[in-house]
This record gives sequence, C-alpha cells and structure tokens, in this order.
Amino acid sequence: RECLAAAKVVRSYVSPNFGFQKQLQEYEATLLQEYRTWVQMEYGKNPLPDQEELQRLLSPREEKVNEPQIELGETKWNGAAPRPADHQPHTRYGDSSTSGHHQGTNR
Repeated sequence: RECLAAAKVVRSYVSPNFGFQKQLQEYEATLLQEYRTWVQMEYGKNPLPDQEELQRLLSPREEKVNEPQIELGETKWNGAAPRPADHQPHTRYGDSSTSGHHQGTNR
C-alpha cells in the first residue's frame, strides 16, 4: 500500500495489473518487514530524511488513495486483489485471429 500510495502522489493514474497487485500484497504480507530489517542491519540508519519526505507528500492525499475507486469498469487498488474469476484475460500476441494484420485495416 505504501508503494502504491507513493506512486499515486506523483502520477495521476495508477492501476497495477492483477498479477502485480497480487505480488505486492504477498510481499507486504510476508517479506517486507524481513527485508527492511536486513537493509537496516546491513547499511545502518538511512541518513536521508526519505521517510519524513514520503509522509509529507502522502499526508494530503492519503485518505483519497485508500478509498476504493471505480473508473471505466476497473476497480483500482482498494487493499484487496480481485478474485481470479473477476480477472479478464488479455488477448495473447500471435493469436491467429489477429496475427499479421491490424484490426480495421487490410494490410
């Protein structure tokens, strides 16, 4: 959530795909604290005020970012990944119905 919120501060639109959203949630639930501890042990305290700067940037937008947003039929990050049944597969490249030409043209 923190990474996604930080991205939304500098971008007007953020909508990670289902697979990446799931990876972020798994990472946050399992490995995030372990990696933070390792980095701090390995490199020591960060001399830069990164955390404070991030909090300063996030504070005015934090409430808006954490609210569910619906736009063009897609649910944006709301803290829960969509169920696999809700995920619509993308057309694969090389599909025989579209291979070799663009839709609407006779190339």
